[in-house]
Order: sequence, then structure tokens, then C-alpha cells
Amino acid sequence: MKFIVSLALLSIAPLVQAQETANFTGRWRYEKDSGTQRLLEIEQKGRSLRVETAVVSSEGTRRLEVRYEIGGPGTTYKGLDGDEFRSAVRWEGNTLVFETVETEAGKKIPQKTIWMLSKDKNMLQVERASTKSGDTTHSVITYVRQP
Repeated sequence: MKFIVSLALLSIAPLVQAQETANFTGRWRYEKDSGTQRLLEIEQKGRSLRVETAVVSSEGTRRLEVRYEIGGPGTTYKGLDGDEFRSAVRWEGNTLVFETVETEAGKKIPQKTIWMLSKDKNMLQVERASTKSGDTTHSVITYVRQP
């Protein structure tokens, strides 16, 4: 009987491990060729997600902090450029998906952003698709975890 119970536990262990959600908490850095740096400080606790973004360039530093509830109602905020954003965040497997609508000069711009961690958890890949005036653009940015 113990053998059967042990086999049953061993067979579900990979499923339990696979269902663990990623934790994006940490400090992350991305540097563009132009010398502009984008820094993220992420704090994730349960369904609460706080993201502080700092953009550092020769013109100075701009900061934005947004708090989301994963799986909850959307969050409305002003972006670094002054546009209004409404974002809802949810889990999709082991990735975080942000469904966002940006309002720019009265026009709605839908965006979908997906966050994924590398296997070693030292890189954060951010994939974004944005549709403006019927044209969809895609971008991928990779942030590196900072000590």
C-alpha cells in the first residue's frame, strides 16, 4: 500500500511543480543603444503587483509607479508620456499577461504585453503587441536581473 501511495505522489509531483507561478520580484535593467536605461523595480506578493519604472537618459530620470491586482479589475494610470492607460493583468500559464488600452489624443490603442522569466530567473522577457491606426507592431525587450 505504501508503494502505491508513493507512486501516486511521485506521479503528481511534476504537475504541482509545473503549476507554480513565476515570481517577478526584483530589480531589472535594460539599456538601449542610445544610452537610455530602463529600470524596473517589481514587487509581487500574491495577487498584488507593484511596478516602478525609471527611464534614465541624458535629459534626466523619469519615474512611474503602478499597482495592479493580478486577476482583478483593471488599473487606470497616467503613463510617462501623460497618456491614460487602463491595464488588466492575469496569469496565463507561467506568464503574466497585461491587456492594456492606451488613450492617446482621444484615440484608443490596444496593447498586449507578456512577461516571461528565463529558466534561471535572471532575465525578464517582455513581448508587446500594439495596434495603432490598423497597424500592429511587435517588440521584445529583455531585462537583466540586478543584484
